Amino acid sequence: MNQIGIGIATGKIILIGEHAVVYGKPAIALPFYAAKIETTVTITQSESTIDCVFYTGKLNTAPESIEGITALIHAVLKYLNKENVNIDININSMLPASRGLGSSAAVSVSIVRALFDAFEIKITEDIMKELVLVAESIHHLNPSGLDANTITRGVPTLFERDKLMDSIAMNMDGYLVVADTGVLGNTKEAVATFGTQLECEPEKMKPYLDEFTQLAMKTVRGLELNDIASVGEAMNRAHELLRLFGVSETTLDTLVNAARRAGAVGAKLTGSGQGGCMIALAPNLTVASEISAVLKGHGAVQTWQYHLKEMV
Repeated sequence: MNQIGIGIATGKIILIGEHAVVYGKPAIALPFYAAKIETTVTITQSESTIDCVFYTGKLNTAPESIEGITALIHAVLKYLNKENVNIDININSMLPASRGLGSSAAVSVSIVRALFDAFEIKITEDIMKELVLVAESIHHLNPSGLDANTITRGVPTLFERDKLMDSIAMNMDGYLVVADTGVLGNTKEAVATFGTQLECEPEKMKPYLDEFTQLAMKTVRGLELNDIASVGEAMNRAHELLRLFGVSETTLDTLVNAARRAGAVGAKLTGSGQGGCMIALAPNLTVASEISAVLKGHGAVQTWQYHLKEMV
């Protein structure tokens, strides 16, 4: 076995379909290469330890706040039949947590990859998803599997729960701007809010839920045909629907509106909402840079921008 194992994972961006995907509607997710997580596992003779942004110390005394991580580590060691092996695990993240960028799933994927690498064992995509679900089920209410699947595959994906995934032909010339509001999101609370709205007013809200399917298909066609206006329209409508379901908030709406005024073809929240990040679609790099500057001027704590074709 190796003395050291390394696992790297990127984040993810939901272009369209967040929340609706929990109810079987399609969603489009993109790998987020701008920020990565690297986990290093070292085989040791001493007691197992963990070092991450939330806790540094012995693995067996880790706090409940990282319960998903510790449960995953134990599950992987059990799967590998290495439960009696001690490890030092270091998680180095450039991906901000609780921002809708898939940080929890990215951490999980990087941990699994590092552990399998340390013990020189190859992993299949199905086993990866099965193991990551251990942590995701603790971190999130009723996880759809979208984050884990997108981060594991690392390609633009059309995802529907419990169905085979389709890769998307990414022919779009536009740029995506991602902005961090600095407001921590809470996926469990946001999912519960969305579900409550649907449950309390089913006749009113179900047609809105069904509309996400049309928007996802419109977006797929737009990406394939380089129809940036069509994708932007779908993004704008999706944000309005998410607002109706109560998962946007003032800071997100402020940045979305500012991006549109600055030349964005479309703009919306991304991820669970109620904080976290928003995205804006720009026709070229010049406009993308202008949007980034405007968003920072309206309170965004960080922005990223990249060409959509880079995700192929």
